[in-house]
Amino acid sequence: MLEIEEENGLIRVKAGGTLESSDYDRFVPLFERIAALEQGTVPMVIELAPDFSGWDLGGIWRDLRFDVKHKDQFGRIAVLGTRVWHEWAAKLSDVLFPPAQMRFFDPDAGGRAERWARTGAEGEGNAE
Repeated sequence: MLEIEEENGLIRVKAGGTLESSDYDRFVPLFERIAALEQGTVPMVIELAPDFSGWDLGGIWRDLRFDVKHKDQFGRIAVLGTRVWHEWAAKLSDVLFPPAQMRFFDPDAGGRAERWARTGAEGEGNAE
């Protein structure tokens, strides 16, 4: 399950359960529309629900292709989730994104995560 919202150029994503191709079918056009309107890059806040279990196999490959295609359009990506997901995502993000572009926050740090995604304010959250 994927819930997607956009507010003033910031994309908010809430991910729960196992993500499937249909989730990407909704996300990709929204991201591409916002990226086309914004000058520069698109910041995101991704909230991983406690029941988030990752992607189905088709979704992983589709996600990686999307990330590579749009890597220059991603702004700062703030990820809210548990420490287990921080460690796993940090390994993947090292491959796909510049180190300063993704930061991990505890689940209750939504305001700080959004502020960092929009402004890059230092000293906020838990950098990996």
